[in-house]
Amino acid sequence: MIAIVAVPKSFCETPKKPSSDHRPRKKRHRIGSSGIVPYKRRARKPIDHAKEGRIMTANKTGRITGTEMEEAISRFERDCRSDGVGETVRSFIREPLFIWMDALAQASDESVSHSEGEFHAECGLDRNMIMRTTVGINRMLSIRDVFLISAIVDERYADRDFLMSFAERPKLSRNAQRLEQLLSDSFRDPLARPDMKRCNQAINMLFDIIDMIPKTYRAQPFAVISYIMWWMGQEGAMASAISALAIDDQCSLAAIVCSAVERRIGPAWTSET
Repeated sequence: MIAIVAVPKSFCETPKKPSSDHRPRKKRHRIGSSGIVPYKRRARKPIDHAKEGRIMTANKTGRITGTEMEEAISRFERDCRSDGVGETVRSFIREPLFIWMDALAQASDESVSHSEGEFHAECGLDRNMIMRTTVGINRMLSIRDVFLISAIVDERYADRDFLMSFAERPKLSRNAQRLEQLLSDSFRDPLARPDMKRCNQAINMLFDIIDMIPKTYRAQPFAVISYIMWWMGQEGAMASAISALAIDDQCSLAAIVCSAVERRIGPAWTSET
């Protein structure tokens, strides 16, 4: 689990059984005494504002149904039992993660000029890739976390081989230590400004994923959006976190973002602006 207050820790462990972070709850969430209420009742405008003008990044051919998601999850879990978790994660996630990272790299390449609204289809997530990504980030926190890390940490420091290794083996000592160091360095360094184009592209893609999937699977994508926005110093972080908590009131990543925003805690670079 991610820790963003003070020193960012290695934040992912793959639970033996699905945790509350993997099982969306219907119970509505209210945080502390601050009176924060679910997205449906308060935060619609901030989220709509966050989505306004964003570029389509997915090749949409119809929304993914709940039945399709259940079948994909069953297949993923069956493969984990028969082939092992590591092999299943690699075969299931490698392609969508690399397409995702190609899109992030394309967005951050300042030498490439794109007209407004233009996006190269070869870097878009198609329906199958969206479904596989959604299964992964909902069933294993390590998968969710590599998608998050790939957005906020430059690929020179968190390359694809490392991210895949972490997704497969998050408890491996060298993986956990390296991730903790990456986050700690980025969090503490006032000169470590995030790549805004890269982060915005990740947010674009996550919003498109959210638009394609059933509501019960949207908490984790919203939580990742909230964390990226918090890392960028954007006001939409709280609204996105509340959106996640409105779906799953036990989504700890979203709750942590809410706490950090309320306490005015952020990466060191935000205090220098």
